[in-house]
Amino acid sequence: MISKKPLKSLWRTHTTVRRTGQVYQLTAGVEGYLDPADALVIALSRGQGGDHEPCRKRVAAHLRVTDNDQLSEFLGLVRVRSFVRRESIEAHNTRVLADLGPGLPMATIDALYTELLRRTREAMQGRPVARWTELLAVDDPPAAVLNKRVSAEVIADVRQRLTRPDHVLLQDLSQQLTGSETSLVRKLRQGAASKGVIQDAQMMRANADHHRLREAALGTWPDDPAVEADLDQRLLFLARRVGRTHEENSRPANAIFAALQVELQNNPGAYDRAPLYAQDGVLLMGRACAVSDECRFDWGDARDAS
Repeated sequence: MISKKPLKSLWRTHTTVRRTGQVYQLTAGVEGYLDPADALVIALSRGQGGDHEPCRKRVAAHLRVTDNDQLSEFLGLVRVRSFVRRESIEAHNTRVLADLGPGLPMATIDALYTELLRRTREAMQGRPVARWTELLAVDDPPAAVLNKRVSAEVIADVRQRLTRPDHVLLQDLSQQLTGSETSLVRKLRQGAASKGVIQDAQMMRANADHHRLREAALGTWPDDPAVEADLDQRLLFLARRVGRTHEENSRPANAIFAALQVELQNNPGAYDRAPLYAQDGVLLMGRACAVSDECRFDWGDARDAS
């Protein structure tokens, strides 16, 4: 926290407004929780950094400030607030959607959630019109105001997809948002993957993502990114090794997919050492698909074998 950009931003704000006569406080927000054992960060978060010499020295070095009085004044105004992680928010929101649409596959729930986010972002684009606070209260506001409202009418079709799946072709939206447009599906097609393999890969990827979000929401997912990076690196090495053995296959994607499944099902502990995915071969296969989706390995090229 001390060596990150938010503190520099607060310092710039302070130097700009400190002589204007305004009464203010400087607050930085961070995702997750502050480590109670980190005395420097706790002192900083409570506005006590100026009285904590190690904290003051680190901040001075980071901001390149030599005036102790000015620095102490600044640190006395600083507060740090912790917020829920974005993964936890996403896990909670998708769980709510899943409750509204029981029985729908997670790929569809994720697709609908992505659509809601897209509409929200779209409504937030551009600057608000003049006098927008007053226009919100009138009976017939102009279109510029209406377009920034995410009302029940705006998301009525999404609600219908959740509550009446037989009435709307859910698969179309799901495929549009999480299917054929993804890097994973494009790579599988390049390797001449069958329709069944592509569907299995999508479903496994969705299940692995859902598992990760659920664990994060419960607070059991490790904060250290090196733990997940270790798993991803092991999956990457495995996938590349398996891929090399099936380069001459006429449908390399199918062969690589099957070989990876067998290895992860038979020997999950060699890869999921933490474990992050309960040493479950299906979840690990889903994580491998996610690694592929991040453009880190492919599923062969059927053209090379022809």
